[in-house]
Amino acid sequence: MSHILIVEDEPTTAWALAEGLSDDGFTIDTFRSAEEALVWLRDGSSDLVISDLRLPGMSGLELANKLRRGRNAQPVILVTAYGNPGSPAELKRAGVTDVFTKPFLIDELRRAVRGAIAGASARRRPALRKAA
Repeated sequence: MSHILIVEDEPTTAWALAEGLSDDGFTIDTFRSAEEALVWLRDGSSDLVISDLRLPGMSGLELANKLRRGRNAQPVILVTAYGNPGSPAELKRAGVTDVFTKPFLIDELRRAVRGAIAGASARRRPALRKAA
C-alpha cells in the first residue's frame, strides 16, 4: 500500500484531498505546513507528497526542493489557486511531477498520483540483466 503526505493549510481542502484519494487504498497523512511534514519525514517515509504551493512559512516548491536533496527523494505534486508555480525546468529539478490549478477534478489527480507512484517505483527497482 502506498503512503501519501498531503500538505495543505486549508483544512477543508486537505480533508477533500484525503477523502478523494482514500478510496484508492492509499495511506494518507495530512499536515498544515511544510515544516510539519519535514519533521514527520525525519523518521517516516512516503511514496508521494501532494502540497499546496502557497503555505505559511515554506512554500510547496521549497518543500519539493528540500525533499529532492533528501535521502528519500519522493515525487511531489503541487496544487495551487494562483497559476504557474515556476518554469518547467525548475519544477523538474525539484522533483515536481505535476501541477494542478484549483479547482481540479479528483479523477485527474488520482491518475497523476498513480502515475507518479508507479514512476518512482520503477526508478527504485534494479535493472534486469539479459541472460547471455
